[in-house]
Amino acid sequence: MQRLNRLSAACRRPCRKPRLTVPGSGEPADAGRLIKRLLLLAFVAATVPTPPASAAGSDPSVFSNGEVSLRLVRASEPVDGAVRAALIVDLAPGWKTYWLDPGASGVPPQIDLSKTEGFQTIRARFPAPHRFGEAETRANGYKGDVAFALELDVEPGETIGTIEASVFMGVCQDICIPVQATLATSATGPEADTAVAQAFAALPQEAGDETFTVSADAASLRVTVADPGPASGSGAPDLFVTSRDGWYFDEPTQVSTQGGISVFAVPVAEAPSGASGPPEMVDLVYTRDGAALEATAVPVAPQD
Repeated sequence: MQRLNRLSAACRRPCRKPRLTVPGSGEPADAGRLIKRLLLLAFVAATVPTPPASAAGSDPSVFSNGEVSLRLVRASEPVDGAVRAALIVDLAPGWKTYWLDPGASGVPPQIDLSKTEGFQTIRARFPAPHRFGEAETRANGYKGDVAFALELDVEPGETIGTIEASVFMGVCQDICIPVQATLATSATGPEADTAVAQAFAALPQEAGDETFTVSADAASLRVTVADPGPASGSGAPDLFVTSRDGWYFDEPTQVSTQGGISVFAVPVAEAPSGASGPPEMVDLVYTRDGAALEATAVPVAPQD
């Protein structure tokens, strides 16, 4: 059975501005997948009464309704020439939202920053997700509070004043509710600096070059992880895999673990039309005992 459609909400590699339709994405959106999800959420919005949404007072950086509060903040000082910002998501108790690949169900967040003046590239980054739900409601995402980290490289000769963001996301409890907001901020200060710093501190650490090895056949990937640290708890390791151009993957199975080496089998859920082999590269997030490692553009070698 074909999985519910998904749209990658961001590439974690830097992406240039002319085609920003999703957070940090320089790739065209998979319109068919997105339209189906939007129609589903539109149906829910039309048939289920929801509390009215509002900005918090006259603050254009804040949006709030009964399920979620959104806040756009920016840091005072650039880091390596890039302006840092964050979208803070405060979910009501019992509600959840989704990662950039939401899994078999859910809606990925979309954060369009293209109306911001003065940027050259944008990089959107996400904390490591968790899995929740069972069977067809199985999903990747977040419960409680979460923050999405944003870096905006400045166009030479330009400055970034107001950061503008159009946000679309799904939040779910027993039902899923679409949330859409337009936020803007130019203010900085100690509270915003702390919030942005915390958003970046919560991101997965960048993995070393030898951490991940990936091979594949037509049906699955085989991912070997050289875990650099000793296990500090009893939590089972997990692996999240994304790629571009219409590739989607099911939840992996841990094949083996020994001496700090874990091997995962990752089924291919959907391949792009006309694909004759595995994807050329994948992005990986590995989690264990509350820690996370990530790597982007990891090459995929065909299995012998």
